[in-house]
Parts: sequence; C-alpha cells; structure tokens
Amino acid sequence: METTAVQATRVVYGVNDLELDLAGRRIGVVYTVLEQVLNIPREASVTVNGGRVDDEYVVRPGDEIEFLKNAGVKGQQA
Repeated sequence: METTAVQATRVVYGVNDLELDLAGRRIGVVYTVLEQVLNIPREASVTVNGGRVDDEYVVRPGDEIEFLKNAGVKGQQA
C-alpha cells in the first residue's frame, strides 16, 4: 500500500516558526486562524516563498508563509 506524504506549510512570524497543513486555504483565512494565536497585526504584510501576496493567494503544499510587521511599528497608535 502506497502512502503519500503531505508537504507541510511553514509559517513564520517573529520568533514563531510552525509547520502546518494549510494547502488549499487562502491567505486571508490563514491570517484569520492565526492572528490571535501568534498576535499578528492586521497591517502585517505577507510573503509566500519570498514574494508578496494578497489575501486571495491559495496556499500550495510546501509553501513558506511569512508575516512581517512594518519597520518602526512598535504598537497601536493612539
């Protein structure tokens, strides 16, 4: 019997580095699921495999997603 290995998606935000099965999900959904767990700000930019993507990008097996906080942003503005 042959088994197929699922290639995990690597998700990085700051010191957080996770391997998850996210293939087939849109980046907007991934953000919604992880925003509170990883404390990701909504204005964070997203790259997949080093290139910027929008919320409609569909994750593929083996992708590397990185959420990046804009430089100089230390907290919520008053």
